[in-house]
Amino acid sequence: MRSSRLAVIGGAAIALAVAACSSAQAPGWTYQPAASVTPAPSSSASGEPSSSAAPSGSAPSPSAGPSQSGGTALTVVAQSIAFEPKELQAMADTAFQISFDNRDAIAHDVDIRDADGAVLDDNQVIPNVGQITYDVPALAAGEYVFICSVHPVPAMTGKLTVQ
Repeated sequence: MRSSRLAVIGGAAIALAVAACSSAQAPGWTYQPAASVTPAPSSSASGEPSSSAAPSGSAPSPSAGPSQSGGTALTVVAQSIAFEPKELQAMADTAFQISFDNRDAIAHDVDIRDADGAVLDDNQVIPNVGQITYDVPALAAGEYVFICSVHPVPAMTGKLTVQ
């Protein structure tokens, strides 16, 4: 009699396990792995030191230096759906570049708008982690906005001062 009770209890446990595994109802949660933090491949020849300004995961430095266009090369990083730095400066009437580093596993870009919100420089969206350099045409002296057109939130909006 004791063995028949165990068989009934064991059979009921197996039936519950099978029913739970074959339920048509979706789970109340899903697993999403963390974004990969694989660095971008180096463009320098093998054995040459990398010219990376900031190691992955560190705060970016608002670097400015000469660009191929003759103006200033500015750096903007997107991380945790926020731009860093929030303020940039460029020379008036001189084309410049924005080196954009998207560290988020979602799409971002850096567009330039005037004070009225009109888009002056509509740049390519980076769909995932990656880097690109945008060529920005010469702008007249004044204050402009740089913004992510995909996420136009305060954290992804900054001020560009051209003087």
